[in-house]
Amino acid sequence: MLSDRLILVIIDNINDVQEGDVVGIYFNPDNGSFSKAIKSQIYIDKTGLLNELNKVIGTENNCIAVSHARRFGKSQAAGMIDAYYSRGSDSKEMFSKFVIAKSANFEEHLNQYNVIHLDIASVSDFHKDDLVETIIKDLCDEFKDEYRGLDDSKDIQKILMEIYKISGIQFVILIDEWDCVIRNHSDRPDLVHKYLQFMHALFKSEESKRFLALGYITGILPIKKIRDESALNNFREFTMLKSRPITQYYGFTEEVKHLCEKYDMDFESTKAWYNGYLIDGMHMYNPNSVVQAMTFHDFDSYWKNSSSFEVINTFITMNYDGLKEDILAMLSGDMILVNTETFSNDLSEVSSKDEALTALIHLGYLGYDADCKSAYLPNYEVAKGFADMVFIPRANAGNRPAMIIELKYDQTADTAIEQIKERRYFGSLSGYSHQILCVGINYDKETKKHTCVIESM
Repeated sequence: MLSDRLILVIIDNINDVQEGDVVGIYFNPDNGSFSKAIKSQIYIDKTGLLNELNKVIGTENNCIAVSHARRFGKSQAAGMIDAYYSRGSDSKEMFSKFVIAKSANFEEHLNQYNVIHLDIASVSDFHKDDLVETIIKDLCDEFKDEYRGLDDSKDIQKILMEIYKISGIQFVILIDEWDCVIRNHSDRPDLVHKYLQFMHALFKSEESKRFLALGYITGILPIKKIRDESALNNFREFTMLKSRPITQYYGFTEEVKHLCEKYDMDFESTKAWYNGYLIDGMHMYNPNSVVQAMTFHDFDSYWKNSSSFEVINTFITMNYDGLKEDILAMLSGDMILVNTETFSNDLSEVSSKDEALTALIHLGYLGYDADCKSAYLPNYEVAKGFADMVFIPRANAGNRPAMIIELKYDQTADTAIEQIKERRYFGSLSGYSHQILCVGINYDKETKKHTCVIESM
């Protein structure tokens, strides 16, 4: 027969589960993602970002939109935010050795919120017609694991409001790749409108003014300017053009020098390959590429995104206002003036050189100097990406030749020409009946000079 004392212990455990210790995939995730990150061979402490978020949590400025290029640390930051705010975690010890632990309000916000974390891209891959409905159903299934008897027939903002009334605990809502619906389904205005209504419910409804402690969304492009849609106009945006005061928490900065010393890698070569992004006066390295270069002890082009280049190649080929010539000029080290204000933040609506260059900046293929208002190629890794491209003249350009460009680093321009021939890059011009120029360019880091060889085919 069970003792009274044992029965009380069992009841206490049941109450604990009902009060919020249920760990979900989307609702109150655990700290597993951040745990993997800090156990990696190379981890740079970026927990100072949490200090910046704590400044705005629960305020009128509590909605943050981060649009940086792929592989620049957005997802890792989201995992860190999960670990810090989610009630599905006990992360005090995990954060104890990092910068955030020195903050006076470190424990005030630690694991104190109901967190929702969605990756829209992973859902939209399988649910194009019922995207919003699927997200809400999956969320409600997890809500009901903790809040039994919850009425899930209501609108999502009313459901979140009901949970807030029951628990007295506000929400931190994170959405990765929030803009994939806007980018991938521009031909489906009905879907886009329904999705934006969903976003409005989460972040701008009357109910959200009470239940939302912090909204944090990430994307590749800044928020699209959509007529008559106000779902996201309350977000503060941080982009590849301007992201102060959180610039330093994305990408790598001065810590790269210490990594080069630790892994016995040449610092100047590392800068030439992966540095060059200039945001708010701060030089930024591509973090994913630096990690791989240090790990493999090899300089190479690790950052590639063929899907984006397919889109980009379309408007480069169209050669808005001499865009191809400007790309070639930037390959030679020039900077090109650009007006970044005209871009509507939609790759499907690019119709000018300024818009094309601005899109390339946001996607990480170009750097941007705000003082000079100019675009440029940030580093050798990106330049190689452009070198893999073939430039074809416009139909009305007369007898101008097509060009295949290959770049090398501390080798020879002749080696670049041989690679074009050996790998038969000219196969992409099958059916082209005019002259083709093979351009091989080599950069010598000792002399800081380029050499170039051009052969006609």
